[in-house]
This record gives sequence, structure tokens and C-alpha cells, in this order.
Amino acid sequence: MSSARSLDHGPQKQAKLRASETSPDMLLRESTAAAVAESPLVVALIDLPTMRIVCISAGAEAALGIPASAAAGRPVSDWVEDAPSGLPLLATGRLDGFEAGRRILRPDGPAIAVHIWAHVLGATRPARHAIAIGAIEPPGEPSFAAVEAEHKVIGTVDSEWRIDRISLEVESLLGYQPADLADAPVLSAIHPNDLGGLLTGVAQVRDTGRNAALRLRLRTASGSWLLCRARIAPLGDTPGFAFTLRAWPGPATAVDPDQDIRQLLERIAHEVRVAAMSMSPGNSPTLSEMPRLALLSSREWEVVTRLGAGARVATIGKEFGITASTVRNHLSSIFRKLEVRSQAELLERLQQRTGSPVPRQGR
Repeated sequence: MSSARSLDHGPQKQAKLRASETSPDMLLRESTAAAVAESPLVVALIDLPTMRIVCISAGAEAALGIPASAAAGRPVSDWVEDAPSGLPLLATGRLDGFEAGRRILRPDGPAIAVHIWAHVLGATRPARHAIAIGAIEPPGEPSFAAVEAEHKVIGTVDSEWRIDRISLEVESLLGYQPADLADAPVLSAIHPNDLGGLLTGVAQVRDTGRNAALRLRLRTASGSWLLCRARIAPLGDTPGFAFTLRAWPGPATAVDPDQDIRQLLERIAHEVRVAAMSMSPGNSPTLSEMPRLALLSSREWEVVTRLGAGARVATIGKEFGITASTVRNHLSSIFRKLEVRSQAELLERLQQRTGSPVPRQGR
């Protein structure tokens, strides 16, 4: 009888093993590992339950001064001073991503300062795997590919957690007119079961001074709930925060033809490069102070923000991976919507609304 049970269970165990080897998590891991290995960026694929490195990229090999085989299977803590505290939050599903400044340990040389952006993979939460991309500091001129601007909502929340800035795309995403959201309490728009995730994200942002990513269900104008990917960032020493929102793309996996790991790597690398550029309100007035700002798209908000901080047109284009001509096209649209005729008049209008000094005009 014992032998019969053994014969019966053998094929079952083998079937379970084959199923586990072809699970979405395993396929995602294999396709991501192949993309990571080829990347010139500093990238690591991490197994979250064990906090161990699955593989590293060619760029990481060069940064660490070791072959990839020497890093595989080792704990993240072996290679990073003060391993990022956000990793347990990824492993438990409380965050989707975070930024951190850390130092990578080299076995044959001094530690290297790196800006890290870590993000989970796949649609399952808690996720099994995450990728971490590092930009070596000082940033210099990293050779990240330009990434097209994604459809997103951008905005800020004040110290009383009321919306004081939000871009035009909120109408197509959630059905609201931006002007109608001025001074609206942000917590009323979030699903009650997701409030804990938001508070975790805000706590991470306040503790580290860096961005965090999470998923939130937001109430639409029709009263339904829409799952969104949110990225939040600190606003100096205030209790408020800045945010971007995108519709959640759905349960993509490695076997989905629309899932392109290489594009994902480039997109996250781009976020590392422009970290916080699109999030800080700079000297921008609020919707209450300048109601016509409700007409601006997210990219136009970004241009206004950078101009208000004193950036030049060429610098803005370089930061966002677009040409100076495209920046000027955005400026023409901004002038029309805000009823001004020049950069000087725009900056003067910003100064009048915020009381901030007018920066030198960008060209």
C-alpha cells in the first residue's frame, strides 16, 4: 500500500513541479532576467521573499567590478550599505516602488553613491520579484533613452490634504473638471480599503525625502472606482505631497505580448533620471490663485514649474527628453491658455500670485 501511494503521488508531485516552473511568476522572472543581463544600466533583479539577488546586468557587473555569477543568490545586504528600508514594503505588497540614495559596496574598491529606483514586477500582490535600477551619482549625463511622455495626471496636495493643483488629464481619467477639484479633500477620493496604503506611502516619503509608488482605487465622477498607479513625492517640509496618476494597465505578465521588459527598464531608468522634476510645484500658483491653470496639461504644468524655478528652455527639453522646439510649442499653448504673451509676462504673473522673486528668463 505504501508503494502504491508513492507511485500515485510521484506523478502528482511532478505535475506540480512542472506547473510551478511554468507559472506566470517564473516566466516573468525568466524574461526579466534575460533583459536585465543585456542591459548597460546598473540593474538587479531581486527575489523579494528571500531578499536575494537573482541576477545583475552588464552595467552592474562593471559598477561592482565582479562577474554576474558572483552576485547571483547573494543577499542584497551583501552589496548595499544600509539596504533600502523600502524592500520589506515591496515584499508585503504595501508599496509598488520607492526611491532611495544608497552606497553600493565593491569588493575591490571604495563604495559608490547610487540613486536607486526599485519597483515590483507583475500584477500579483504581494509581488515575488522586483527590479532595482541605479543611477551613479553625481548623475552627469547618463545615456538613458528618451521616453515618450505617458498619459498621466499631475498635481499637489496642500498641508491640509486638499487638492491645490491638478492637470487637465483628470477629466479623461476620472471624469472631473480640474477646477471642480480645487480645495477638495483628497481622502474622499480614495477607496477606504486603500487608505492604509496611501498612509504607508506618505510615511515612506516623509522618512526618506524620496518618491514612492503604490496602487490606489480612486472614485470617478460617476461614482465607480478606478484602479490607478500613483507616485507621490515630498513637498519640502510641509505635510502635503505631490502626485502623478496613471490608469492601472491591467494584469500583464511575461507571456502577454504587450509586456516589454526592456521598455519597462528604460521607463524606470527615465524616472530615475528625472526624479522629482515633474513633482515639485516650484513657484507655481494654486488653482485657487490662478483658476486658468485648470486648463493646463501635465506636460504644460511641468514646463511652468521648471520655468518658475528658473530653468531655460534647452534645459527643460534635456530633462524631459524632448526638443527645445517642442518645449516652445508647449509654451505657446501655455501662453494662450493663461492669456499671456511671453515668458517674461508669464513669470511676472507667477510672481504676482505667489510673491516669489521672478527668476531670470529661460531661453
